[in-house]
Amino acid sequence: MRTSIFIDFDWLAARLPSKGRVLDVGCGVGSLDYEIARSNQRLSVLGIDLSSQSIDAARRYNSLPNIEYECKSLDSVEGEFDCIIFVDVFHHIPPAEHPGLLAKSARLLAAGGYLLIKDIERKKGHLGLWLDRYVSGCEEVYLYNCEELVATVSKHMRVRKSEVRFRFPFPHYYIEAVNPSREEASSGAMKGEAATNRRR
Repeated sequence: MRTSIFIDFDWLAARLPSKGRVLDVGCGVGSLDYEIARSNQRLSVLGIDLSSQSIDAARRYNSLPNIEYECKSLDSVEGEFDCIIFVDVFHHIPPAEHPGLLAKSARLLAAGGYLLIKDIERKKGHLGLWLDRYVSGCEEVYLYNCEELVATVSKHMRVRKSEVRFRFPFPHYYIEAVNPSREEASSGAMKGEAATNRRR
């Protein structure tokens, strides 16, 4: 897969499920979704964004049979997903909106599903801040450090992995979290399946 100064596609792809449904929140023009869907046709990707122009561009330039793009908010999404990703999105979201987004994400996760957040680390991330403003044209940018967002996510989900990785020219953080109740449901289903197999 391709890489860029913002996203290490290979690193992210290695952490996606091998099959199932992926929801990309704030998909933009769909470049990441195209790479995900192209590299693994067993994944079905839904990309959502509030910008109708971005969604139109995604449908025109980054379309594949296993991708759908919709101009809508996370609140409007229904169904269950095996993985929900926020890639370079949280720094555009005011802190007051985090609880609602995380609670909704937790409800949308299927049993065994998980949330992936990747964003620019605030420590030494000022160049990333400038670049993002230049590329997106958005002046309202909120940078967080990994520990801050882990604390926020932990109020709604169980964080099972977090790390900060330096990718020239600035560092990024990665957070992986699960809905504990859905995690327990998945574990119970697996135990039941194992017991059934033993009886056969």
